[in-house]
This record gives sequence, C-alpha cells and structure tokens, in this order.
Amino acid sequence: MIVKHIIIWCVITQLVAGCASTHQTQDYVQVIKGSAIEFEMVWIPQGNFWIGRTEVTWDEFLLYCDFECNAAIPPGADAVTKPSEPITAYDHGWGFGRRPAVGMSLNAAREFCRWISLNTGKLYQLPTETEWELACGLTGYAPLDQHAWYAENSDFMTQNVGQKNANRYGLYDMLGNLWEYCQNPYNDNEPKRPVLRGGSWKEPAARVTPLSRLGFDDDWILDDPNVPPGVWWVPDGDHLGFRVLRLADEKPFAAER
Repeated sequence: MIVKHIIIWCVITQLVAGCASTHQTQDYVQVIKGSAIEFEMVWIPQGNFWIGRTEVTWDEFLLYCDFECNAAIPPGADAVTKPSEPITAYDHGWGFGRRPAVGMSLNAAREFCRWISLNTGKLYQLPTETEWELACGLTGYAPLDQHAWYAENSDFMTQNVGQKNANRYGLYDMLGNLWEYCQNPYNDNEPKRPVLRGGSWKEPAARVTPLSRLGFDDDWILDDPNVPPGVWWVPDGDHLGFRVLRLADEKPFAAER
C-alpha cells in the first residue's frame, strides 16, 4: 500500500510540474494595473526568458512619465522616480500611441523597467546583448524591407510597431525603427557607456543587421540644459528606444540584477 501511494504521489508531482512548465513557457499579455494598456511578452526557449513582442510604445511609457502628476497609475512618484517633461516635443512631432517611445536615456529605460515591475509584481528589465541576440537571431530577415524600417523606407521617422513581418519568434522591429538599449556596457573599457542594438529608422539598410552595435555618443546630450544632462532625455536621441525582458527564473521583483 505504501509503495502504491508513493507511485501515485510521483505521478501527481510529475503532472503538476508538467502543467507548471507548460504554463510558464507560454506567451502572455501583461496588463498595466490601473489602466487598460497592455503589452505582449514572447517566450524565447533558448534563453529561458520572455521578451516584448514590440519595442515599448508611448502607450506604456507615458503612463510611467505621468506628466500630469495625477498618480492615477501605480506606483506613484513616492515609489519610483519619474521623468520631468522635456523642453522640446518628446515625440519629435511624430505622434504617440503605438509608435515606439523614443529619446529616453538608459536611466529612464531602466527606471521604466523598475516602475513596471512594481506595478505588475513581475521583474522586468533590459536584455543583455546575449539575450537580445538570441531573440533576434542571425537570419530570416531577407528581404529586409519586409522586416524593418530604415533610412530608405521609413519616411525619416519612426513608424507604428508591428507593421512589418515578425521574426521566427513573432517579434516585431527587432531590426530597424529604433536602436534598442541593452543592459551591459559598450565595452569593458567604458563601463558607463550604453550599448544599443538593431539599427533604426535613420540608418541605411547596410547598417541594419543583427550584428550591428551602437555605442552611446555624449554629443547627443549637448543640447540638454539640465544639470547633469541626459538623466531622463537625450535631445538628439530620436533613434533610441528599448524593449523589456523577463527571466523565467526571476528574482523577487525588487531585487537588483
């Protein structure tokens, strides 16, 4: 009888584990609490993580900015620092909604991740370059015009996310539209210099590849009147954006990675 109970317990345990694993590795839709705004996360099996189906759009980023300071969407400014409104049009006159959020600093991208983690209880962060490369893949982007916005087809501005063909995982705009921040530095000799991947709307097609890298250029913040400059916004950063990542074996959401 004891042996029988042990066998039954083992079978149940395996079934539960299997269900949990199946649930864990599904794509899902994340709703931002206190709003009707949502974004999609896609499972990348090789990396054991989820990554945003699209770049973070103004729909999500402006909830974090909360320029009207009404604290309608948690958490408020008492829980996480929020950007000040830039002196110039933060959308560069291109529009909001489903266009990718553009022109933020690495600090602002990281603080958005912290804010969305506090809002949802899940740990969101920027991808490392290795994680970004896994999600992007090295092939499957020919012809490029069907997958990316770049200098020759973008009309010299960002475009709404998700209009071109997705990659093999169902991710949009991994190439083109905006360069995307990664969390590791550009190189070991410049540990504070951000790195971005994927190319943008302003690069020629030859520059928009899975292997293209961009190091942050301090000249982009020369026109920032704030002291210190570039804390939240990059005046000449109309080609900079990001997408979020969540690890399957995430730490508690308040932890630092």
